[in-house]
Amino acid sequence: MPRQLIDFDIRLAALLVGITLSTLDASALQLALPSIAAGFHTNAAAVQGAASLYLVGSALTFIPLSALAGRVGTVKVYRVSLLAFSVVSLWLAMSPNLATLLTLRFVQGIAGAGVIGLVPGLAAATFKERKGWALGMVSASVAAGTLTGPPIGGFMVDAFGWRSIFYINLPLGVLALLLSGNLGELPGVGLRESLRRVLGAPAFLLALLATVLFYAQSFGTNIIWPFYLEATGLTPSKVGLFMSVPPILLLFTGPWAGKLSDRKGFDRVSWLGSVTLALSSLVQGVTGRVALGLVGVGLGRGLFQAANNAAVLGQAPEETEAIASGFLSVARVTGQALGSVIAGGMWGSLEHLGARHAFLVSNLVLGCLAALAGVMIKSRKKVPPVPVDTVPEAG
Repeated sequence: MPRQLIDFDIRLAALLVGITLSTLDASALQLALPSIAAGFHTNAAAVQGAASLYLVGSALTFIPLSALAGRVGTVKVYRVSLLAFSVVSLWLAMSPNLATLLTLRFVQGIAGAGVIGLVPGLAAATFKERKGWALGMVSASVAAGTLTGPPIGGFMVDAFGWRSIFYINLPLGVLALLLSGNLGELPGVGLRESLRRVLGAPAFLLALLATVLFYAQSFGTNIIWPFYLEATGLTPSKVGLFMSVPPILLLFTGPWAGKLSDRKGFDRVSWLGSVTLALSSLVQGVTGRVALGLVGVGLGRGLFQAANNAAVLGQAPEETEAIASGFLSVARVTGQALGSVIAGGMWGSLEHLGARHAFLVSNLVLGCLAALAGVMIKSRKKVPPVPVDTVPEAG
């Protein structure tokens, strides 16, 4: 096998294992929370902090870590983050009490920000000529981690106890660390200057806004599906099977859609994804047939995600690619929080009128979010790039 192809595969594997590590950890933990509560003789509300504090730690450090990576080296920060994530996982497995576990989860969230926040940018920098495809592979790996986390976590907890789920991270973290020595670097000019440039780049901000709207629609749809399906008489286990359809579709369509966007253009494919998402919400809302929505949303996510991520990074002003990768993660978290508030609030206020009515209205609103994402995509095509020397000074 040619040396170039070996390096190509190893570099991709370093990124895919890293992103799978973080998503697998998050999804597996959910299965362990009841056992953690029992082990520390507390309740579900107390142990839920193991999930939320991780998210808080990540959210607070996406931008600072990305800016630091642009100055000291993106690959260096990525590798240190992988090492820290693995070491903290070992400490988590040995937590003597709940307070220690919660503190370590916050610290692990900071380390996780250096993995999740940098992988998209590293993929685009390492595979410049095929970044749509590379980001499609990243999206597929996220889907794989989300799908496999619950069954792996459930098996580990049943067979070895809740502490064992943290040991899953050790071999994956070490493997990603060993493979990650030859990745492409992302340029950066420091936090203040990077913020000055990206905040003065309308096309980049429109691309980020489209990302927020996409994740709000996706996360909101994930929230209303269980409520509606259980109201129709399905058991939670059957609902779980139904909801595995979109990530399975994303797993297989993500790389294909990313490759398509390399040929046809990132804006064109991501816009097609937003239209597919909007129509899927409309159709399942009007007809009440969730199967149509599951397939349509899964396909729409595959079309949108990799292409839009590539567009976000491509619209970043010169020498801000590192912090742009962090902003991409901030947009994802913001969209998920927005979708949770919108969908949860709508369902709570409309449920008394009947599940069918609540499902219709919720889908109409969520479909509008996807349509707005498409508007943002069309709008950013009309915005000329802003030269670095014309960006206004911050403050």
